[in-house]
Amino acid sequence: MSELPDEIEPAPIPDAMDSALGIVVRARADGSPEVLLGKRAKTSRFMAGHLAFPGGKLEPSDEPARALAFERCASRELLEETGLAIPVEAWRDAGERTTPPFFPFRFRTRFFVAALPSGAELPSAPPAPEEIEAVEFMAPSRVLAGWEEGRAMVPPPLLPILRSMVAEPASDPSSLAERIGRLNAEEQPVPRIEFTPGIWALPVRSRTLPPASCTNVWIPGGRSFVVVDPGSADPEENARLLAVIARRMAAGDRPRAVVLTHHHRDHVAGAATVARALRIPIAAHPETLARLPASDAPTEPIGADETLDLDGMTLRAVHTPGHAPGHLAFFDEARRVLIAGDLVSGLSTILVGLDDGDMDLYLDSLAKAAALAPATVLPAHGPPLPGRALAAALAHRREREARIVAALGEEPRDLAAIAEEAYADTPAAPAFLRERQALAHLERLERAGRAMRGDAAGRSWRAAARR
Repeated sequence: MSELPDEIEPAPIPDAMDSALGIVVRARADGSPEVLLGKRAKTSRFMAGHLAFPGGKLEPSDEPARALAFERCASRELLEETGLAIPVEAWRDAGERTTPPFFPFRFRTRFFVAALPSGAELPSAPPAPEEIEAVEFMAPSRVLAGWEEGRAMVPPPLLPILRSMVAEPASDPSSLAERIGRLNAEEQPVPRIEFTPGIWALPVRSRTLPPASCTNVWIPGGRSFVVVDPGSADPEENARLLAVIARRMAAGDRPRAVVLTHHHRDHVAGAATVARALRIPIAAHPETLARLPASDAPTEPIGADETLDLDGMTLRAVHTPGHAPGHLAFFDEARRVLIAGDLVSGLSTILVGLDDGDMDLYLDSLAKAAALAPATVLPAHGPPLPGRALAAALAHRREREARIVAALGEEPRDLAAIAEEAYADTPAAPAFLRERQALAHLERLERAGRAMRGDAAGRSWRAAARR
């Protein structure tokens, strides 16, 4: 389960923090531009390992109440991260973008452009390696090629800017700032979000468990594509999603199906709406199709290990039950990318404890997915994750189970007391959710002969007698 029970209020989308970034350009011998990019440190909590324009959030020292506060922020961040000094008055305004709700924190970022001052040179090493571990002027075409080939990670807002600089090479800051400003204005309402080539994304507001507020709709493919988990019942959210899909179709790609990882409401609420609008079927595991709300949309079953040929991308369906009986993940072996549904979350722990969840199957599915050795995992909630997140989730579940075992005694204890002790480090989680997750582990321990019910309903438990 990841859908929100009616008794719990949805989480709000996090407010965006004001920030600024600076795009520093210099001209090559042929007049084409190079841009200054820093590689974010692997330990960074935001977009670790990605190439990015220098920038950061607005600080009190930027004097937010005064004019040019964002320009001062851009100059300060540039100096701190690269050692380069750009006069505040040199920046040219290039519009604004707000981080989509993938992350537990978001930024409302002002973009600026400036030319590299005459005679300025980069320092031999970045001054703040804990934030930016490498800094380099790079040709936009080189950055895009590295991203396409999987050698470089680039945040989605940079991609249209770099593509524009390749299509119209120019290094004049004023004209470049004007063009980037137009791009930002176009991208904000109908964004082309790609963390990995060929897989578009849009987080949509859904009734999902806090701290998540949205379900990620992944749109993978080549010349044909599928729409994975349109989970919003909100007409405005589905209109935004259809506008993004229309943008992809305008480039010549065609929709093939709405594909579902599983049947929970926060993954399927918009499925029929999108399928009808695009005149395509809903495709999912038979166990999922059997649990969908009735609709007039046609359906197609997807079996375990079935492949979806998307004319430039091939996805293999991997049956990963446990969170739900028909749960499927979709693996792009060529790019080593796994669209993971609710196998893992980028924001919290996946709940296995309601309806037809099964902890044994869930742990087996985590192990199966980890064995695929993906480089990138695209979850249904939260930001993209490194492949090691699957093994980390498995280790976390085993650690939590050990706490539950430690909370058992020789005499029966109430489930509530066991859950409170085992989940003492998550006091903000609703008590009934902690209890249901603990119950899923206790049922697994019962099957293994390590725990026993104190009553038929499973409201109390004790350790199994040792033999």
